[in-house]
Amino acid sequence: MAPVRRRATSSLARAGAVLFVAAVLASCGGAPSAVAHGNGQGALPFDPPPAPVAWHACAGSPGERCGTVPVPVDYAHPRGPEIDLAVAEHPATDPAKRVGALVFNPGGPGESGVQLLPVVVALLPPEVVARFDVIGFDERGTGQSDAMTCGPSPAQAASATSLPKAPGDPLPAAAVYRTLEQTCAAGHPGVLASIDTTNAAHDLDRIRQALGERRLTFLGLSYGTLLGAAYAALFPHHVRAMVLDGAVVPGQSLASEARAEAPALEASLRHFFATCAAEPACPAGPDPAATYAAVHAALAAHPLPPPGNGDTVPVTVGDLDNATLYYLSLPALASSYPSALVAAEHGNGQPLAALSVGFWEDLDGASLVGPQWAYLCQDAADHPGPEAAGALATSLHRRYPLLGAFSVTVNLAGCTSWPRPTQPVVASRAAGAPPILVIGNKLDPNTPFSAAVALARQLASGVLVEWEGYGHTWLLNGSTDACMRALVSRYLVAGIAPANGTRCP
Repeated sequence: MAPVRRRATSSLARAGAVLFVAAVLASCGGAPSAVAHGNGQGALPFDPPPAPVAWHACAGSPGERCGTVPVPVDYAHPRGPEIDLAVAEHPATDPAKRVGALVFNPGGPGESGVQLLPVVVALLPPEVVARFDVIGFDERGTGQSDAMTCGPSPAQAASATSLPKAPGDPLPAAAVYRTLEQTCAAGHPGVLASIDTTNAAHDLDRIRQALGERRLTFLGLSYGTLLGAAYAALFPHHVRAMVLDGAVVPGQSLASEARAEAPALEASLRHFFATCAAEPACPAGPDPAATYAAVHAALAAHPLPPPGNGDTVPVTVGDLDNATLYYLSLPALASSYPSALVAAEHGNGQPLAALSVGFWEDLDGASLVGPQWAYLCQDAADHPGPEAAGALATSLHRRYPLLGAFSVTVNLAGCTSWPRPTQPVVASRAAGAPPILVIGNKLDPNTPFSAAVALARQLASGVLVEWEGYGHTWLLNGSTDACMRALVSRYLVAGIAPANGTRCP
């Protein structure tokens, strides 16, 4: 899966649950949107509505239905070239009490909502699955919706290192992505420019119309929170209910995201060291902090040989960083991480590399590198160059020596040579939308709790809910929590929001 976060996000897919969006304010193609004029209505008056989805049985997925929704490549020219967005439906299990459709985005950006539909259905509260048709979709440029197949391989992305050798040196990982934008533009001419969250939010409204829903009920994980916030900014009166789990803050700079994630990563890793050391037989050894430090030092000095199976990329400290984030985000799904540390300590890097590369792959093994960076870079106004990124990594490493530099690589390395976007995501209060649930977790290493607080405050109708758990997002790590299940079910089914600041211990 891919990080679940935009930003880091990464491998929910493999985990089966995701991860980790961007918001908007100008319409695609450079034409100003209604939101830009302040009326909060993003639909262009000449947009022809899409036809209803023509559902058919999904191959290999009994009980699910599949289809497509055509969307314009350029919303300024809605009758021009189109992209067919793949959608999939798990019908409500109690159709007599059906409320409507619940559309979700698993994060990344880049994760396939079609592939992850069974995973999300299994994690959602039973009452929600009974009352809603659960809808997964592949955003433009991802999965079955004209996927962006460009950029370095997942193994190359995972092995990129983060700490400059000396002050003033560029971010090492920047070299891996130096030609990323050119190769994506060459491989996807006429489409790359449209890959951003502004257009994805417009696409989401087209999906709503094709489903026959008067208003949208939406669940966004990680990057999906940015997409949800973008949709609410453009179409506040089209929102019925919205759960944003693992918040990304619209308009926050990439550098600020790295600064916020660095302490969250550090705290999560130290929590793992403490809790594992307290176990009678910690898989990472009696002193997991020492094991980690030994592996880090060894890989930084001498990468291990390629793991084989066609992979010719050596196992580096970058693989350790990515595997660590994967485990801290989804500890149940990446439970082999502690033993992979021990294997690497003894010279076998294959288990560590498997986790690391999996962080950059979708559920079917497709690379998430191209779509993830295309969305991130075309949503962000700031693109620090290699030297500025290197300086930030050096600075954060001094304060957070375990993973501070890595927070820079995972948040902005792919954008260091990417041209500035024409319609970056900006902050919006989404005035006029009904209460929007924003769920945060104080030990989320990927989307820090501070981001949930900030997003809830930014949205005019934001309602902050704190799940006191561990890992990236509530749904992916605490879906069985009775308090959260009751709270989320009541909100989605009946539209009754909890009090702002509610906690589920």
